[in-house]
Amino acid sequence: MIGRLLAGLLVAGVLWGPPARAADDPGERLYEDARRAYRVLAEDGPGARSPGAWRAAAERFRRVADQSPGSPKADDALYMVGLCLERASALAPADGFAEQAEQAYRRLADGYPRSNLADDALLRAGRLREGRGDLAGARALYRQVVARTPAGDMVPAARARLSGLGRSAAVTGVRHWSGPDYTRVVVDLGANVPYAVRSLPPDPAAGRPARVFVDLSPARLAPGCPARVPVDDGLLRRVRAGQYDRSTVRVVLDLAGPVTFRAFPLDGPPRLVVDVFRSGGADVVGEILRGRRSSPAPGRPLRVVVDAGHGGRDPGAIGPGGLREKDVTLALARALVRALERRPAFQVKLTRDRDVYLSLEQRTAIANAFGADLFISVHANASRSRRAQGVETYYLARGSDRAARRLAARENQIREADLAGIEHILADVLLTSKVSESRRLAREVQRALVEELSRTYGAVRDLGVKRGPFYVLTGAVMPSILVETAFITHPTEARRLADDGFRRRVAEAMARGVEAFVRRGSG
Repeated sequence: MIGRLLAGLLVAGVLWGPPARAADDPGERLYEDARRAYRVLAEDGPGARSPGAWRAAAERFRRVADQSPGSPKADDALYMVGLCLERASALAPADGFAEQAEQAYRRLADGYPRSNLADDALLRAGRLREGRGDLAGARALYRQVVARTPAGDMVPAARARLSGLGRSAAVTGVRHWSGPDYTRVVVDLGANVPYAVRSLPPDPAAGRPARVFVDLSPARLAPGCPARVPVDDGLLRRVRAGQYDRSTVRVVLDLAGPVTFRAFPLDGPPRLVVDVFRSGGADVVGEILRGRRSSPAPGRPLRVVVDAGHGGRDPGAIGPGGLREKDVTLALARALVRALERRPAFQVKLTRDRDVYLSLEQRTAIANAFGADLFISVHANASRSRRAQGVETYYLARGSDRAARRLAARENQIREADLAGIEHILADVLLTSKVSESRRLAREVQRALVEELSRTYGAVRDLGVKRGPFYVLTGAVMPSILVETAFITHPTEARRLADDGFRRRVAEAMARGVEAFVRRGSG
């Protein structure tokens, strides 16, 4: 259950936020020291590309369990040992860090069987075994999740892994989106499958460029999947896919120059996302919030991508009289663009400007490719109860309550029972997400919405700022929020959502919230 770890690191401390005051327990003091060193790497600071730096971070956390095994932070620390070593393994796959990460996870599960993280640790250990091709070892670990932590929220994910273990998945296609400093490659799959991501330096003698490659196994290349996809966008030359051996499909990204990269899976339908970045871009929002500049100018405008939820074949929720969420969100998004464009400090882009379908991963790809500094996804809420009403704003993290998890499942187009596995994946993605900044942006937008709408419409129910594992926010490299502007299933709020005046007020409030986020950060 990543909940306690993420609650401690991502919510209260937000990984790199001000550390909590350490108690007299020496283990907690060691843990805070380790977290201070860790947050430098998590912010892409010096050493973030060095496997040795991640190994050193792991050792700092390991000292908590070694020197204070009875500390309340000992199990959390062992989990962080595993995460740090997994990051080291991604940078240096041949150096045995993955095996060391598995040892840390198993030590946690064996030494702290009542820990909320015991099931997470066993599941991660199983995934590491899968990545090495040890299916029997992975199966044994998944069975331990079910047997040893029957009430754990990773049990559904472990059962899903057990049911699909060893089944060959079809690699059905490759898609990509490009920007000046960013490319997203999506590998479409017939089923979830273990994968390993590696990089290779250029080989001038053989005429080969630097490469990033992904091995998916057990997998087969489906008929019709292209063997070569030209890209030629300055970061990637092409993407190649082929049957590397009887059970492995290898997808190769031929690089045009130095890059950094990351990979993460999504479900509903299954696919693997590989993000490639040109290093050295400016973190404009980060500079504002750290007081290093007073505004987006005089450098450049603050770039905001506004996402109109749903669209095309995905109508979203349906309200009284057939009011469709996809139409409401497009009208709200256009109004927000106009509100922001009246402010000279902003440059704004829509993910969609008409009734078209966009996949959830395409939306953040558009934002990343645009070089956005902020991403705002606009939605209308829905409930089985026609009495549900109010405004709420989300940022990317583990679901904060049952309602948030139910909403995330609906927006992700997956079953609520599958969310545990998704939140497990999010533990990796959140290491490079702007969680703290996203939460601050969500608070400012939520406050502005409630104040504006209450002035005009009387008391508006403030449902607050919440966390949720939303696909549409996953993979964004800038502060990102999802705004549920009102309930399309509530008779009164549905009438408001259909009204241009209400939409303008919602848009103006969101724009003021963005302004306040920037102003408070620079102040």
